[in-house]
Amino acid sequence: MEWNSKDREYMSLALSLAKKGMGFTNPNPMVGAVIVKDGEIIGKGYHECCGKGHAEVNAFHSVTEDPKGATLYVTLEPCSHYGKTPPCADLVIERKVSRVVVAMKDPNELVAGRGIDKIREAGIRVDVGLMEEEAKKLNEVFIKYIVEKEPFVVLKTAMTLDGKIATATGQSQWISCEESRKQVHELRKKYMGILVGVQTVLDDNPSLTAEFQMEKILYELFVIANFVFQETVSY
Repeated sequence: MEWNSKDREYMSLALSLAKKGMGFTNPNPMVGAVIVKDGEIIGKGYHECCGKGHAEVNAFHSVTEDPKGATLYVTLEPCSHYGKTPPCADLVIERKVSRVVVAMKDPNELVAGRGIDKIREAGIRVDVGLMEEEAKKLNEVFIKYIVEKEPFVVLKTAMTLDGKIATATGQSQWISCEESRKQVHELRKKYMGILVGVQTVLDDNPSLTAEFQMEKILYELFVIANFVFQETVSY
């Protein structure tokens, strides 16, 4: 299907909104939604936290006028089942939009095209596949777990050009640049757990925080250990 520049503009915005949920939606995917009517954005939202309203719900709650006849842009297929929240597909139908543009189908077997089918059966046009690769990249962790039932693991390491990871004395100091350290904080926001070696904890007592984020993100800390921590170590 041929997509016009406006379609891409609105879906790009939806993807940007979805990213705001990074670190808070786990184990749910990050999803963003934008509602457009007569060429104007009348509502937008994203999935802010697991257990709370989905992107479509938040977008419809934010509308500045009746969304009847509008186009909904959403980064993931609207759900069609009852979980912690009601089916978003039902809400889409209820609000009487005329078109839904979906970046990608939901790989979750509880949805898997059923949301799209339900909306189409209600007489609403549904177009699928706009910026699909970008949407898949955004939720690659979720997709890996849902499809393969395996964790998505990333190895982070830093070393000098001559292959060293610390000073000869073992003194703790950064050997990575500010840009790479910022990327590490982004990774901490994205994943649900962090695994470190016991010596890292004992020598550095790292905070392992996810900075550049106003709200606190909770994740599990796993430590490879073969003896008890000293009382002076905080974690």
